[in-house]
Amino acid sequence: MIRSLKLVLLAPMAACAAFAGSPAIAGGPGFIALEGSDSTALHQDAQYTPQLFSYLQGSSALPVLVYGNVPLLHTGGVSATYVTSLSGVDLSNYSALYLESPGGCCIADNTVLNGYGAAVSSFISGGGNLSIENYVGGGYDGVIPGGASAPFGTILGYGTSAGGSGCTDGEIVTAFGISHGFSQPPYDSCWEHQAYEMSYWGGLGYQSLMQSDPFGYTFEDGTNLGSAFLALGGTLGTPTGFGGVPEPSTWAMMLLGFGAVGAGMRRRRKPDARVRLNYI
Repeated sequence: MIRSLKLVLLAPMAACAAFAGSPAIAGGPGFIALEGSDSTALHQDAQYTPQLFSYLQGSSALPVLVYGNVPLLHTGGVSATYVTSLSGVDLSNYSALYLESPGGCCIADNTVLNGYGAAVSSFISGGGNLSIENYVGGGYDGVIPGGASAPFGTILGYGTSAGGSGCTDGEIVTAFGISHGFSQPPYDSCWEHQAYEMSYWGGLGYQSLMQSDPFGYTFEDGTNLGSAFLALGGTLGTPTGFGGVPEPSTWAMMLLGFGAVGAGMRRRRKPDARVRLNYI
């Protein structure tokens, strides 16, 4: 009887363990974040930058590695180490890798990760996070799911082949962004330099933390539904319920587990109070 009770209790526990394995939980795979903002290094924004670096570091105590040479003045106490080459760098010593735009503004260097794809992919699979300021496209040696083959017009802004609005402050923080520690960015004369069409990037599993300016960008699909900051969690290229939302299979396991608990409790229900006390 005790063994059967343990079994029905272990079923929902196993389901919760599968839920806890989400990339949003410490110990799981890291995430990739693509942002169209230059508010970190150019505007040195005192609100958004600390939120970004807290998001990048997560529950780790390790510093964030910044590829670039523009010191960030407001990281909210998160330690940052600066490099201008990834050669010989042991990424396991860092919680996240942040690729800064050259000079702090506008156009990302799309060759930064070429030759380091395997190392960065391993870093993310082991729990490290990657974020790219002013991402304008490109596969970054295979690190960015969908990046190398992104259709024309699914990335708009400075430095993109499709062009688009060069600068806007009409971005809006999403519920997903709020749940991950972000608040509405302050007006800084030009927060958003790139925007990403969600009908394409969302299909790859990316979720938007900042909706792009609906009046500043019109994408190839004719809509204004885009993101100025989006993220993909889990194994590279594979949507995995990033953000703490269980997979359908996990929900099924949880429901079966709780159903088994209920059935077990019904079987043990006796009219004699003395018997019931044995299970308290």
